[in-house]
Amino acid sequence: MRRPLLCVLVGLALLTGCSSGGDDADAASGTTTTATATTTASAPASTSPAATGSAPAGCPATGDALTGTAHAPTLDVDGDGRPDTEWIATQPAADGSTRFGVQTASGDAIAADFPSASPVARSLLVADVTGHGELVALVSDGRQVALYAISDCSIVPVQNAQGEQYAFDLGFTGYGTGVGCADVGGDGVRDLVGLQADGTSITSTAVELDGPRATNGPSTTTTGATAAQLDLAHQVTCGDLTLAADGVTSGP
Repeated sequence: MRRPLLCVLVGLALLTGCSSGGDDADAASGTTTTATATTTASAPASTSPAATGSAPAGCPATGDALTGTAHAPTLDVDGDGRPDTEWIATQPAADGSTRFGVQTASGDAIAADFPSASPVARSLLVADVTGHGELVALVSDGRQVALYAISDCSIVPVQNAQGEQYAFDLGFTGYGTGVGCADVGGDGVRDLVGLQADGTSITSTAVELDGPRATNGPSTTTTGATAAQLDLAHQVTCGDLTLAADGVTSGP
């Protein structure tokens, strides 16, 4: 199990100054506060073939998955050195679920289903959490962001400690407002974090990832956040990728 990282969006300068012990020096006020985990949703990750050292042959071709979908270029998810394509169905299935996935440059169509009763469009962002091949799919219905691990030419739902789909809240239940990736331990490795903005405070909850499972880690709270920091805490981002700019959506 990897050591969890704390705080938020270091690459976007949302929070800075976290120590390996878990205290977060408040960038705005200079105060340090530590809180208990408050987010009911968090996230996992998984490792690409490139990260594990397997031969970069790409996933085996299984057909074209792009008909009836919105799609866009994304990361190399199968380690063959070529960018792949993230996609999401523009119409839900009969049971209300939305099909999404990645078509690799080799021609494989890896996919999963996102169940949701939300009336708004669904969105997908494929991200490398650590920057070193831990790949996840973040799928949003505007109310929550469900987490899926991408590994071995498949997409797998990540489960929380209760055995249910692991998801981040986006402000509808009071347990979170956004998602980010951050290197806050000074070791060059990022991790997913759940974000919650409240007034001018931002609580960031670290996530412990273990294959297709994830649990909440410790939390830190920064007070006196700027308007820009608060805005980022209401978004879904990972490194320089954002769901709004780099993801795909099922509707207008």
